Amino acid sequence: MSAKGTALVNRIIEELERIRPENGFHTSAGNKVTRGRPESLRINQDDLPLISVSTSSNAPGAAKPKTVMKSREVLVTGMVDANDRDYEPELDELDEDITMALASLLAMDALPNTTNVSISGGDYVHPESGSNTAGVTHTITISYPLTKNEG
Repeated sequence: MSAKGTALVNRIIEELERIRPENGFHTSAGNKVTRGRPESLRINQDDLPLISVSTSSNAPGAAKPKTVMKSREVLVTGMVDANDRDYEPELDELDEDITMALASLLAMDALPNTTNVSISGGDYVHPESGSNTAGVTHTITISYPLTKNEG
């Protein structure tokens, strides 16, 4: 059985993997969803568009006997090829695809045993010198109880 935080990230990845034209999305980025920070990934232009998913923090909050509330921030970053071309239309499509895929996680019981789910972001990252990729980042914040069973 995996840790609750891992199970939540796995569920996010499952939803992002649905991003395909046959499911009503603009792009096929769901074919290339990976766990890891974008700056740590080896990215070939042929791999784009792609989506990376990584946890930025998982802070403990209020505590009661045997229970601690956790607040996990998960970064979802979509990347497109920005090599010598107008990449913003493709980045807009990927942004909309990620937004719609993540919105399904706000439905009742989409993420069981959580107390709060919020999605923010849509922050565009344009290529810096030497880079051929552009991206858009969304942040999902999930609160959930972590309970110790003694016995």
